[in-house]
Amino acid sequence: MTNDPIKVALVTGKNAVTLEEFPAPQPGKGKAVVDIAYCGICGTDLHAFLSGEPYNPSICGHEWVGSVAAMSSSDNGHSIREGDRVAIGVATACGNCLSCQRGDASHCETVFAGATGMHPNSAPHGGFAPSISFALDRLYPVATSLSDTQAAILEPVTVAVHAVRRTDIRLGDSVVVIGGGPIGLLTLQAARAAGAGHLTLIEPEPLRRQLGESLGANLLVDPLTENSAEVINGALGQVGADVVFECAGIAATIQTSVDLVRRGGKVSLVGVPNGSSEIHGALWLIKEVNLTSSIAYLNEDFEIAQGLVVDGRIQTETLHTKTVGLGGMQDAFVELANKPAQVKILVDPRID
Repeated sequence: MTNDPIKVALVTGKNAVTLEEFPAPQPGKGKAVVDIAYCGICGTDLHAFLSGEPYNPSICGHEWVGSVAAMSSSDNGHSIREGDRVAIGVATACGNCLSCQRGDASHCETVFAGATGMHPNSAPHGGFAPSISFALDRLYPVATSLSDTQAAILEPVTVAVHAVRRTDIRLGDSVVVIGGGPIGLLTLQAARAAGAGHLTLIEPEPLRRQLGESLGANLLVDPLTENSAEVINGALGQVGADVVFECAGIAATIQTSVDLVRRGGKVSLVGVPNGSSEIHGALWLIKEVNLTSSIAYLNEDFEIAQGLVVDGRIQTETLHTKTVGLGGMQDAFVELANKPAQVKILVDPRID
């Protein structure tokens, strides 16, 4: 560990990724310096790149794994030690905010502020960097049986696990997943682990559909050439699926989710749409849809997610389609925007 400034990649505007210089991370009290091995490019990173909307630097690169390089001597009693391999997580509920005081620790405002980079203790930049100074209470140890590339995708696994845990799937339920991106493919696997019976993936990109089939989808639907409702109803022998997960993050597919669910079924919103959505409220009422939404994750979701990857019920390595260095990130973002066959690109700050 040196005191030399580091180069950090940030999304700084529309279609723009720049390398900026930051002071070398330091291990202040309650923080560890982590040397980054890999950091995944997330859909929210890509959205910021395409939209040019202001993007908090602390969450630009929030899917990473690395090793603890330094800690403050005042933190010697912490369970995390120098040399440990760790991944990014969230803190436990604070117990003091209004949500916690109401007995709703799962919506702890302090935890959410940390996850969104709004907490005063947030890092000045994200994981598209050789190292980062990060809060110890947000680090968790990575199982020795996992590779670095597997561990770099644990954060999005946790997003999928959180979504499925918030959705009341019953053993044998028919489940539809809209969107075969990383979150959709991980949600597909998490739903199967939760007891889903028949699994349908709706995805226009052929290679992503094939990947979905290899990960457990029973039915693949191309929404560009097929009538999704007709195909799904024909396969199920009923009108509508029991559960629909919207993972595409497209405004129009929020209504599509309700179109595809049975009366009394469940719709779970996971993807974050870029704009306003138009819905047919009467249909929602007629169907008595049970609506759930999820964002980010809880502290307890991380161990569950890691356990599912360790025992093989959720596969991550098949989603990893490319690795680039910090200098290759501009092209990587363009590829993710224009080549749907790219699923998860990991950034290795150790290479050019």
